[in-house]
Amino acid sequence: MRRASRVALPLALAVLGFLAVLAARVPSAPGRESRRLELVDLIVEQDMRVRGLRSDVRRIEGRLADLEEGSNSDEVAALRAEADRLASGAGMTALTGPGVVITLDDSGAARSPTGDPNDLVVHERDIQTAVNALWAAGAEAVAINGERLSVLSAVRCAGNTLLLHGSVYSPPYEISAIGDPAGLQGSLAAQPGMERLLDAVRSFGLELSITPGQVRMPAGIPPPGLARAEPVT
Repeated sequence: MRRASRVALPLALAVLGFLAVLAARVPSAPGRESRRLELVDLIVEQDMRVRGLRSDVRRIEGRLADLEEGSNSDEVAALRAEADRLASGAGMTALTGPGVVITLDDSGAARSPTGDPNDLVVHERDIQTAVNALWAAGAEAVAINGERLSVLSAVRCAGNTLLLHGSVYSPPYEISAIGDPAGLQGSLAAQPGMERLLDAVRSFGLELSITPGQVRMPAGIPPPGLARAEPVT
């Protein structure tokens, strides 16, 4: 028993030493394309707001169904108008209004100054940066290439393509937002992550433009129904 302990202890120390060396050799920041912009507070705030609006819509629609049976037309009309207003805020209806369109595209350069070809393409972090900056600047609704974003949306790239709501998109990416055009344009550059994105535009030739104008916004994808697990007996 003592001999086994004397053998096991040096072996365990050797394994721990090997793992420590291996961890030290793994790069902590593998590159521009793999970093993530984390705006947790903004995401949580938007999630809580939209969940509350959708809950209100469901409550009012249930009340509408009850009232329609009783034929109280005035109260039905008032509740229907309130439901439509809340549905708009929850991203469940199409919108049209003033806003801006950010266009992001790959660089036209043949070679990156660093020698890394990943510098010359738009990555998911770049798209996330632009989207989060628009929300933080006061956008009322945001879409990418015609796909309305909600708290259910995930911006993910595979290679040089964007995966969104089950569809695949290639650059250029058009990120449209409804809101005050002057306000959005005036505060975009100051939002978190935009300095890094603008630096990539200057350093690697990524194409970025911001165009104000009238924006058409489609309705968002409907939220999935709630599911409940039942124990198997």
